[in-house]
Amino acid sequence: MIKNRLKLAVKIFLIALIAAMFCIVVYVFVCNIRGKVAKIGGYSVMKVITGSMEPSIHVGDYVLVKEVDTDTLKVGDVITFYSDDPEIKDMPNSHRIIAINPDGSFTVKGDANPKADDYTVKPDRVVGKYSGKIWLFRFIGSFASSRKLLMILFILPTVGICIYEARSLIKIIRGTDEDDDDEQTDNTDEKKPKTETAQEKKERLIREAIEKEKEKLRQADADKLNESEVVDSESGKDNEA
Repeated sequence: MIKNRLKLAVKIFLIALIAAMFCIVVYVFVCNIRGKVAKIGGYSVMKVITGSMEPSIHVGDYVLVKEVDTDTLKVGDVITFYSDDPEIKDMPNSHRIIAINPDGSFTVKGDANPKADDYTVKPDRVVGKYSGKIWLFRFIGSFASSRKLLMILFILPTVGICIYEARSLIKIIRGTDEDDDDEQTDNTDEKKPKTETAQEKKERLIREAIEKEKEKLRQADADKLNESEVVDSESGKDNEA
């Protein structure tokens, strides 16, 4: 009983884990399509679409960004922020801090860019500090475009649910057919004569032998009775004479 409950708990945990991972993947790709940063707890996930941070960060990489206190940031840190550049206004960008200004803003520069950005980054525009890459999302995204992949992520579970429901329905139908077959078999068996076992045959023969002996004894008693009647009858005749 405990073992079965443990197996059930493990299955439920795995299903919940897979469901959570699926939801996270869908959420990240939806945000990517909309040009937003996917926030999960104290972290954010963002897809890199330019090569300004080559060779540290490549185009197509998904980076993990951790929320931080902007007062703890220092020169050399790579930060993700919402840009104030009119060409990419309010879009997320990731560059390296090369200077901290007296007003608390940050001067940033892409590793592959020849000069610093024209617009500084204010603390309230900082999303977080770069923590690393998430290779899983890049691997998934390598199979197709984000929109196509998002469609697949919705279609596959739907198809899986349909298959599961179809299998369940088939099992129910088969179960009903098997029950009908069992009833027909039972009815057929009732009509067929039962096969006699060796023990039953032995008991039957013993009973028949006993009945035969009883019949012989009854016949012998009847014969004796008849003889007695004949003798009495003859004796009666002699007395009369």
